[in-house]
Amino acid sequence: MPVDSPLLRFRLSAMMFLQYAVWGVWAPILGLHLGELKAFQTGGEPDQGRIGLIYMTMPIASMVAPFIGGQIADRYFAAQRFLAVSHLLGGAILMLVARMTGLVGIFFGMLIYNLLYAPTIALTNSIVFQHWPNDRFSRIRVWGSIGWIVVGWVFGILWMKLLGPLLGFRVAMGQCLYLAAGLSFVLGVFSLLLPHTPPARQLGNPLAFLDALALMRKPAFAVMVGVAFFVAMELQLYFVWGQAFLKQGLGLSEELVGPALTVGQICELLMMVVLPLVLRRHGFRMTMAIGIAAWGLRDLLFAVGWPWPLVLGAVSLHGVGFAFFFTVIFMFADTVAPGDIKSSVQSFLASVTIGCGMLVGSLLAGPISWACGNHWSRMFLVPAALCGICLVVLMIGFQHREGEQAA
Repeated sequence: MPVDSPLLRFRLSAMMFLQYAVWGVWAPILGLHLGELKAFQTGGEPDQGRIGLIYMTMPIASMVAPFIGGQIADRYFAAQRFLAVSHLLGGAILMLVARMTGLVGIFFGMLIYNLLYAPTIALTNSIVFQHWPNDRFSRIRVWGSIGWIVVGWVFGILWMKLLGPLLGFRVAMGQCLYLAAGLSFVLGVFSLLLPHTPPARQLGNPLAFLDALALMRKPAFAVMVGVAFFVAMELQLYFVWGQAFLKQGLGLSEELVGPALTVGQICELLMMVVLPLVLRRHGFRMTMAIGIAAWGLRDLLFAVGWPWPLVLGAVSLHGVGFAFFFTVIFMFADTVAPGDIKSSVQSFLASVTIGCGMLVGSLLAGPISWACGNHWSRMFLVPAALCGICLVVLMIGFQHREGEQAA
């Protein structure tokens, strides 16, 4: 099939749309469902520590994913078949989790599910790279962000606010897991229609990402990695607290929380358009600084808590930070890494941020909220201060000559 075939483009775009719709329907709002269960409450109020434990399952899975993807998917299965099996099994697990009410059951259920889902993130990228020009990857990947946005509005507005009550169904936040399961089943079947992507003939070293540790001798790279670790902690605090803050602290009805949070992804799409221009004009340090500052300002506005239109609008700053910091750190890593370890460096950086950083953020979500007396203003001052410290460290410690490439 020609590389620019409309049918190929449709199949790859639909794969990306469904891949991130599955994740996007539960990740932003699952905490609201958990907060309604007695096992996740203390004194009748949602316990952010216990909710954070469930959000910890994705970082754990992200650290294990390179081993699963590299040693099973790359060695034994065609990529599209591994994708199909993972999503079909994942859908079944989500159906079970949706019926659970206990902390232990939900924790292990979501852990097993995320161990199935996490490897498919890299796998979908790999399928696109093997069948579509790399320089046009963004034209396919953008449908993942669109899927995340659309499903948030479909569940929150179309189902919870309009169709559910109109048809006389009982609507509840926990139904997001059923929708995620349904989308997972659809993607599992659809994966069998994707282009055949056989396993790689050359096997990779599952510990190859450790080669990237040698780059820590470069001061700029070491500073960037350290800052990224702490910024990832802040990001996870936003994921765990943000949904509850919009409902309890800002008084937003729960069916509007998911759609409101998609404003961040909408802004991210816009920021991706201007990112090349900002990078070209200001370089890596200032671009990353803008991203960190955006997240710090968002947390500060959440801490102030008024006026509510400004606080709600601060959600859009998530997109600025994600595009200008999280995207740029991987671009910088690719710039300074020697050609033979570029993939290893990307895996190492993902493990530090999406894995370790967000894992620590999940563990700290509860203790910080308890220490602050579950007072939103005090709670969000902590990540705001963390961003401020990271910004200062980056501006002072990150010394990189623009245009300097790997040896």
